Amino acid sequence: MTYDIRKEKDSLIIELKSLDTDLSFVAAELNNEYRHLIFNLLEFSTISEENLKNFTNFGKTVVKNHSFVIVCQTEFMEDFPIVPTLQEAFDVIELEEMERQLDLEI
Repeated sequence: MTYDIRKEKDSLIIELKSLDTDLSFVAAELNNEYRHLIFNLLEFSTISEENLKNFTNFGKTVVKNHSFVIVCQTEFMEDFPIVPTLQEAFDVIELEEMERQLDLEI
């Protein structure tokens, strides 16, 4: 298998073992219980900008109204939802949830 799946809180964490993994399985895994998607790419020391763009486009397509984050060691790029640790991914999701709550209250 070229990926591992872990479910934590309301997040689906996909740890990829290959950058060429067919991601079609992700949409079936996401449901009402798991609203947020985290791609864990820490296994890779370098990832091309093209690969990051593909993951980002895929994630934003699959996760419409919730959070999508990539965890990897690549330098921060403003156009991509990238953080260096899994804990920071959960922090980003929590902040986005708070922002959504505030938007609903306004």
